[in-house]
Amino acid sequence: MFTIQINNTKKIQCDHPVEIMRLIQDDVLKNRIYAVTFNGQLMHLDESLEEDGQLEYILDDSTTGSMIYERTLSFVFSVACALAFGGSQVEIKHTFASGLYCEIQKKIPLRDEDCDLIVCQMQEIINSRQRILRTEMPLEEAVALFEKEGLQEKADLLRYRHAKKVSVYQLCGLADYYYGVMLPNASYLKQFSLKKYGKGLWLSKESTFIDQPKLFEAYEEFEQWGKKIRVSTVSDINHIIEQGKYKELAMMCEAMQEKKLVELAEKIVHAKDTKRIVLISGPSSAGKTTFSKRLCIHLRILGVEPVQMSLDDFYVNRVQTPRLSDGSYDFENVETLDLKLLNETMTALLNNEEVELPRYDFQLGERVWEGNKVQLKENQILVVEGIHALNPRLSSQIPESAKFRVYINALTHLNLDKQNRITTSDYRLIRRIVRDYQFRGYSATQTISQWPHVVEGENKYIYPYQEEADYVFNTSLAYEMPILKTIAVPVLSVIKKGEKEYLRANRLVKMLAYFLDGDVDVVLKNSILAEFVGNSIFE
Repeated sequence: MFTIQINNTKKIQCDHPVEIMRLIQDDVLKNRIYAVTFNGQLMHLDESLEEDGQLEYILDDSTTGSMIYERTLSFVFSVACALAFGGSQVEIKHTFASGLYCEIQKKIPLRDEDCDLIVCQMQEIINSRQRILRTEMPLEEAVALFEKEGLQEKADLLRYRHAKKVSVYQLCGLADYYYGVMLPNASYLKQFSLKKYGKGLWLSKESTFIDQPKLFEAYEEFEQWGKKIRVSTVSDINHIIEQGKYKELAMMCEAMQEKKLVELAEKIVHAKDTKRIVLISGPSSAGKTTFSKRLCIHLRILGVEPVQMSLDDFYVNRVQTPRLSDGSYDFENVETLDLKLLNETMTALLNNEEVELPRYDFQLGERVWEGNKVQLKENQILVVEGIHALNPRLSSQIPESAKFRVYINALTHLNLDKQNRITTSDYRLIRRIVRDYQFRGYSATQTISQWPHVVEGENKYIYPYQEEADYVFNTSLAYEMPILKTIAVPVLSVIKKGEKEYLRANRLVKMLAYFLDGDVDVVLKNSILAEFVGNSIFE
């Protein structure tokens, strides 16, 4: 006899193993429960329990629930394409417009009517409530299965998995491997959209499509570059490490980034007669600090002397900082900045007036004035860096014709395999965990606990303006995850089952486990990566 306590409210006595789905009696929540945690461990609904423990529901509106829905939707889409086009494989390339950008590997180009055909096939799978069968099989057996199916890339990925068994999913007789929990059947997918875009398709659980052509172009540029250098998946990176060519890869990535910096600097200089202020924005851990300093070096090379200004120095005093509903400070809010002072300062500089720039003392929680006076002279431009730099309110008093907007983000093209992607959000979170631990004295628990507030702020105050940029710059480096892994995994592994941050931490640890270790010594001192792992020349 064993006892299961559900959501800390209901207790159930069991005398034999019981499937989790049979424990869910709440008709209101039944279709909203996508998985559960049992004693802190994430579990599928089709798994069975046979010991005492605490069970908590994972609902559809949670971060984990949203990922489960997207993963299941991707599987149904992939199977529908295979059925519609005689076994054609799908490549889920990257995040795009609140959804996914996907391409189908078929001999003839995608036609408009193909989209309708896929939608009909997906809807048939959903309406017929096709079950998604999960089989735990020995690792070697799974590898052999995917090799037999011609999915060598997936077989190669699993070889790096540190587990005796893996979960293989089947839908409509087609087997695949997905990293993470899946819904038990296709009927859970109540909403999805599919739209032809470029050479591929936009797949989303959202009904509204908002185009992001500049962001898409940046993603595609690095997708294509990744194919040229044969680095698109984790297995590709691991093969390079095994072959002793990791340092060469690092140098190629840094050279590519330097090339893009040169390109950007030349565009700014070409426009400097009218655009005298460069506004640089990007989400947390995009690498804004190092990027801005390197860009300024390239501007100097071209004969233009920049005057640098950080938005961090224009925070309002701590007592004036907006607060969240729980009473904590809302540091992601644009109102954390003294917008009036910012506009006055930038206007004065553009009018060639001398101004004094403040410095924000984060220990005091106040701006301090130390006589740092600057003046924007002829052949100089103002470079302003900060998460809110593209927000119109930040420069509302500055003529539009004077602004050159730059948006940066770590837009990784690297995925686990063609169906399992690494999200940009996870990529940046790993960067932030490493930096916070090494240089800010924060534990992984603290960083992860703050992350939802960070993402919420980005959705409100940064992402709505990214398409306003004159230039989108990708700060991701294909070689960085094996290095970040060596620092992040020990820090994340401290978080134990039962802690609310455990689910995310455990997922990141398991994802990083696919990478072989990288050598931190290959990181150049002026690299954006050095901002996170240390030894930066800009410190």
